[in-house]
Amino acid sequence: MRISLTAIPLWLCFLINSVGFPQPATSGDSLSLRSAIKIGLKNNPQIKSSLEKIKASQGRFWSALSPAPVDISIANDYIPAGRKLADYGEQTIGISQTMEFPSNYFLRGSKYAMENDIAESEFALARLGVVLDIKKAYFKVLAAQKQLAIAAENLAITQDFAKKSQIRLQVGEGSNLERLTAQVNHSEAIGNVEIQESHLFAAFAELTVALGFGKNDSKTFLLTDSLAYIPFDFSMRQLSDEAVANNPLLKTNTLRDGLCSCEKSLVWSSLLPNFNLAYFNKQSRGDPQGYYGVSLSIGVPLWFMLDQKGKIQEASANALVAQAELNLTGNSIYAKTEAAFSEFKHEEKQVRLYVKEILPQAEEIFRTALRSFEAGEITYIEFLQAQQTLINSRGNYADALLAYNLSIVSIEEAIGKTLN
Repeated sequence: MRISLTAIPLWLCFLINSVGFPQPATSGDSLSLRSAIKIGLKNNPQIKSSLEKIKASQGRFWSALSPAPVDISIANDYIPAGRKLADYGEQTIGISQTMEFPSNYFLRGSKYAMENDIAESEFALARLGVVLDIKKAYFKVLAAQKQLAIAAENLAITQDFAKKSQIRLQVGEGSNLERLTAQVNHSEAIGNVEIQESHLFAAFAELTVALGFGKNDSKTFLLTDSLAYIPFDFSMRQLSDEAVANNPLLKTNTLRDGLCSCEKSLVWSSLLPNFNLAYFNKQSRGDPQGYYGVSLSIGVPLWFMLDQKGKIQEASANALVAQAELNLTGNSIYAKTEAAFSEFKHEEKQVRLYVKEILPQAEEIFRTALRSFEAGEITYIEFLQAQQTLINSRGNYADALLAYNLSIVSIEEAIGKTLN
């Protein structure tokens, strides 16, 4: 992308409100942050994958409650050699059903119900991740647009002064040093515009990926929201309480801890006997009425020392690991929340400093320098210093706004909840 600009009046370039930056002209579909989040939640592959995991966990839940298959048997015995199966001497038709101890079904159902809750919690975590990735990318595009606008204005100014310095040299009012300095600044401004264009292109690419578009779905968007300072009033204690109540990762690990405890109980329950209930009907040739029988057998795990012992040891270790990971997650989330809150307070202070002091002072310095330069009271080099002070202040303010908004995203990531 190449920007072609003509010289514009100096007063129009810099007499701008301290909190307002012009956006470069962009063609494409209008895209607000709310619309971007809606599109991302619809298109992002991670969301689709998490939804399918929920369906899979629901299927496992119903399978866990299903008893063993019914065993149906037909046996024809005492058939004379060389005769057909119909010439049996005795026929037995039987049906049998193996049932685990009742507690096994309850525990297994609880296990897979927890797995379903974990899948839903992981979906919430994936959804939050997609939303925050879109926010970050959207804010970076806005910041890159602001930096490009500043670079474009600086290019117009340096172009104007390069022309004026040439004229001033020809009429004897300026020096060759002034002309060379103006030309160098103009060349640097051209390079800076190209750099900012590259940054904007990369930011748009990041936004496109966050929205779930592939290389064949590339689109151009015109962002309708602005990178602004939106004040928040919350304390560290409030954020910690929000994290405990809402963070999906903490919920997931809490559920995993309960799942491991349930699996441990299920392994111990495997030491309980199984039951096998059978019914059969037997008919003998010459006895058309036949007779029936019912049997009940109990499967006792006599060899539990060889199988269940290892499973119990594994389940017990997994339960301890899950408990340790839960504690680690809780500590990590608290630390991230504390760090995000500290970063937020710092960035908020920086933004307020720029709004109340740095930007107004930089603009006043530039206006004074501009009047003095046009009146011939200062040299171009002195005026250039005032110009660079304003340009740097506005660029740093854009960076401060981006850092402030990203610090809010960090808080949202830590507590597991969006704030706006």
